[in-house]
Parts: sequence; structure tokens; C-alpha cells
Amino acid sequence: MRKQALLVINAVISIILVAIILHFVGIEDVADELGKIDLIYLLLSLCALFIMDLVMSYRIKILLEEAKARVRFLDILKSHFVGMLLADFTPSRAGYFATGAALRYNYNVDSAKALLSIFGPQIFDFAFKVIVGGLAILYIMMVFIGPDQGVVLIAGAIIISFVIILMLLTLFSKRFLNLFSFVGKLPILAQFYYVVVRMQKDSNVVVKKTPHIIVLILISWTFRALSWYFAAKSVGISLNLQFPEVFFYFFLQPLITMLEFVPSPTIAGLGLSEGGATLVFSLFGILPAKAALFALLVRFKSTVLHVVAIPEALKVPEKFKI
Repeated sequence: MRKQALLVINAVISIILVAIILHFVGIEDVADELGKIDLIYLLLSLCALFIMDLVMSYRIKILLEEAKARVRFLDILKSHFVGMLLADFTPSRAGYFATGAALRYNYNVDSAKALLSIFGPQIFDFAFKVIVGGLAILYIMMVFIGPDQGVVLIAGAIIISFVIILMLLTLFSKRFLNLFSFVGKLPILAQFYYVVVRMQKDSNVVVKKTPHIIVLILISWTFRALSWYFAAKSVGISLNLQFPEVFFYFFLQPLITMLEFVPSPTIAGLGLSEGGATLVFSLFGILPAKAALFALLVRFKSTVLHVVAIPEALKVPEKFKI
């Protein structure tokens, strides 16, 4: 009941933030731009996003196979969809870890191995966000806004860097994990603690597959960038750059997704990341209405694509849902 109340509060705050953004950019202008959407580009955006899902699911599969856990690719894909769907409705997108719960309770994958297959790649994924997004932050601060106005962006990079350190310690440091051994005596948290202990025993799987993970992350982020590029084209955004426009989105999407991980009483940074995207596009001369529509489109097309996972998500026992 308490979690439901917090979710409602987060939803209300997110809606208020989006309403504020729409008020400032002009809701009539956004509605006008909505009527001009190019559906072909929008379909291409969804296709690119689906290919990204396939790649992310495949990286889970190779880790599970290395850990001697056999599960069909289709079942992994369905579990991945569960995580992606819940990530759209949870603070800091923590709902993606529900992929592990779906693998465990829907397909009988060992809980430690299921968590490892999600936890390991996310370390590299977050590192990519920090490196590429950090470069984008430096460029924006140097060329457009200055360091004093980039506090929120810098905060996002610092927070994700801190998360990476914690994840590395959790996955590879027995000494760090021993600091929390007292958790094993607590009725509610003991089960999760011992799953993490078992996960750490299989951490060599991540080390062995590091080259594969890095290559797959680069491929998946390429298709995410293409998805954002096609979404921008669907609302008529064109940038006058000295390099191919598609490369802009390789830097924009890790920059903006950083804002989704900044702790805030919102649903996956809803409102915060949209405001950031509108600001960044305005620096390049894009009308606020187009920029705001693009940001909302990027978020909700993901939800539309992954909404088919609802029946799969409902199979997971209630107490294990994120």
C-alpha cells in the first residue's frame, strides 16, 4: 500500500512537471506539431528500438549460457520486455531489474544467475553513459551554458559513477559484501543477500564475456541512437551540424538518460529528462514545441512497444515485483 502511494505521488509530480513544460513551450504548438508527425519515421524508430531489445536480450543469453543456465531466447526477450516496461514507471528506472525476477519465476532460471545476467551488463552500460554523456556535458558547458548552469547534468554523471563503483564492489569484492553480512540475519532481506553472495561466485562469467558485452552494448546503443534519430525526423527536427546528424543522437541519448537516474520524486525522471531534452535542442535552434514533443515521443513509444509484456509481468509473484 505504501509503495502504491509513493507511485501515485511520483506520477502526480511527473505529470505536473510535464504540464509545466507544456505550458512554457505552448500546449497548442505541441498539439499542432503532433498532427504533423511522419508515421514512416515513427515506425522506423520503433523498429530500431525493437532491434536494440533483441541485442540486449542476446547479451543476457550469452551470460546465462556461460553460467550453465539454459533458457530459450524468446523467453529471455519476453522477460526483457517486462523489465523495460517497468523501467518506464519506476524511479531511476530500477524496474529493469524485474527482468531477473521474470526469468526466475516464469522460466525457473536460478535467481543468482538471472540477477548476474542483468547486473553485469548494466555496469558497462552505465559506464558508457558516463563516458559519452560526460563528453556531451563538457561540450555543452564549454560552448553554451557554462559550468554554473550544468549542475543537474553533472549531478547525473556523478550519481551514475557512484552507482558503477557500488555495482563493481558488489559483483567482485567479497570484503565489501561482508560489510553487509548482518543483512543475512534479517527476515526480509536475507534471501536477497544470499542471492547476491551466490551471484558473486559466478562473477567470472562477466569477466570472460566482457569483450562480447562491450561489442553488444555498442551495437544496442547504435540502434537506440538510430531510434532517437528517426523519432526526431518524425517530428521534423533537422540540425545544421558539421558532421552527420545521426551522430548527434549518440551523445544526446546518454546525456538525457542521465537525468532519469537523478534521484527525484518522479517516474523514471519523467518531466526532468523531457525538460533537459527541450533545453539541449533549444541550444541548437530547435523550436521548444518540436523538442518537447520529441522528448515525450521517445519516452512513450518505448512504453507502447513494451506494453505487450503486461501478461508476462502479471505472472511474477506480487512480492517480487519492483
